[in-house]
Amino acid sequence: MIYFTLIKFDDLAFVNEVRNECAEYLHDPRTFTLEETFEWFKGEPKFWIIWNDGERIGYFRTSNYTGKTAYVGADLHKDFRGKGFGYISYRKFLPDFQNMFDLDAVFLEVLETNDRAKYLYNKLGFKEVSREQIERNGEMVNSIKMQWTTR
Repeated sequence: MIYFTLIKFDDLAFVNEVRNECAEYLHDPRTFTLEETFEWFKGEPKFWIIWNDGERIGYFRTSNYTGKTAYVGADLHKDFRGKGFGYISYRKFLPDFQNMFDLDAVFLEVLETNDRAKYLYNKLGFKEVSREQIERNGEMVNSIKMQWTTR
């Protein structure tokens, strides 16, 4: 059973591991030390751990809270990718997230080169709203902004 808990200090080693192994798919490809992750945590980020039957499998990251909108993203541990956990997690998390913060819309950004994520987001009902070229590792790549809403 999939469920979520707010990130705690005890989750940081797991978050650091998953973040670093997902770097190739993210807009910011840097990796971070555990000490840097501890410092980042002091800023009280709004992240949720994704659990499956008592085991951490990934996390949701949220940001850019602006009025009635916010951004979301998820990273799964490599052992749990490609097994449907991303889809199930988003399906359960998005309505709760939207209601928790009374959001009219939820956005995300995905690299055009991340075919697996684009497929997932389309399947979840996200719609493309814009594209922007960004520099990543010295090369230009499209970043696609997508929106999800049920209101």
